[in-house]
Amino acid sequence: MVILSWTLPKKFVLLSQIIITGIFIFYKSPISFVILTSISFGNYFLLHRANVRNSVKIVFSLFILILLIAATKFLFTIHEHWIIPLGMSYYIFRNIHYTIESYNGRIQNHNLLFYLAYNFFLPVLVIGPINRYPEFVRDLQRRRVDTQYFSLGLHRILFGISKIAIIGNYILTTKAESIINTIAGNSLWLKTYLETIVLVMNAYFQFAGYSDIAIGLALLMGYRIMENFNYPFLATNMQEFWSKYHMSLSAFCRDYIYTPIASYYRKPLLGILVAMIIIGLWHEISIPFIIWGILQAGGMYLAFLFRNQPSSFISRNLGRLFVLNYFTLTCVVIDYESLAKAWQVYKILFFIN
Repeated sequence: MVILSWTLPKKFVLLSQIIITGIFIFYKSPISFVILTSISFGNYFLLHRANVRNSVKIVFSLFILILLIAATKFLFTIHEHWIIPLGMSYYIFRNIHYTIESYNGRIQNHNLLFYLAYNFFLPVLVIGPINRYPEFVRDLQRRRVDTQYFSLGLHRILFGISKIAIIGNYILTTKAESIINTIAGNSLWLKTYLETIVLVMNAYFQFAGYSDIAIGLALLMGYRIMENFNYPFLATNMQEFWSKYHMSLSAFCRDYIYTPIASYYRKPLLGILVAMIIIGLWHEISIPFIIWGILQAGGMYLAFLFRNQPSSFISRNLGRLFVLNYFTLTCVVIDYESLAKAWQVYKILFFIN
């Protein structure tokens, strides 16, 4: 795909990217190909070809998209062998973004080929980031050979593979248990605490690594897509943390959930609560993820309460320590197979008999 994106005549580049991505999806999961293709053509023709009022188009489009992702995730929750189409969560959110921005008049180019290229953009298909349509079209129209893009793209791919293979797979997965046993000795509390840290750090480095690879591949093709992580565990409070962690999802929920609710009801904290619950449900429709979302909102509320406190070297580093531990502890509720198991871990960590 990278080679063809620079060697084919310009008029064939997008078509080649769409076809290659389609072949990849079909090879991995034919049912995913059918579902994702149907969503793209259905949503496009509803928004731009259906002879009904604009407000009806938008409402129906959003209803179908939300119903699809909610039904798929709910069925997966109650039946673990239910298949979720490849990249479904990111795919649906990109289409929700496209629908809302079309209604707001912020999308000027409604070319079907551009829309399909946006939906079938292989680097971000499986694991994000949730890139935006206007920026994608802008990069598409300005694409040119740039050695800095190639250099940066290869660096990001190398960094991503290193995060996954060395830090995630080797250190935090293969070696972590023996390291923890050596450090903790016979201390059950310390062993449990370190294991919770390792679980969260492993998920972070794996996810950040895949995001680096996606960004790097996009750069090799001439597209600069948005960052997904910006050293989140150096944040000094949970509000700052969520502006640096899974940034594309956070920005999506800020723009399309938090801002409308906070503006309409004039209650920013309500907007935060709803947005964080949606982020939890986006991962999985289940009670643990609802609780997790509420806990994230609680951490952001604490940041709101202490927003006017003077900053110092000590307070900033205490804040970073708080962020690491708060996020790690809130993730216990989703890291284990049941709330009962999570409660057992909490009992150990908080010395509850």
